Amino acid sequence: MALEMVLSPLISVAVKKSADALVEQFCRMWRMDENRKTLRRHLLAVQEKIEDAQERAVGSPAMKEWMQELEAAAQEAVDVLDEFQYEALRSEAISQQPKASSKVNPR
Repeated sequence: MALEMVLSPLISVAVKKSADALVEQFCRMWRMDENRKTLRRHLLAVQEKIEDAQERAVGSPAMKEWMQELEAAAQEAVDVLDEFQYEALRSEAISQQPKASSKVNPR
């Protein structure tokens, strides 16, 4: 089934991104680290359940629908974590820029 071929790697990507150093730094900076840790724990738990769910989804429309919803949620998590990475990189780049001189060049 195509769904599980996408879902399992997607969850793995989300788990890896939730442990990314930039994501951790960004979450600590914005006091969201506990939320990040909770997300990571939930993703790891879901990752363990995926294999069993894939077997059940073969004959169960309800399980198939649940897996589709799970895929959408996992994609959303990856998108949010991507935004965190982007913002952390942006903040780092801004902090490393040399300060503009406040002096006006005389003519």
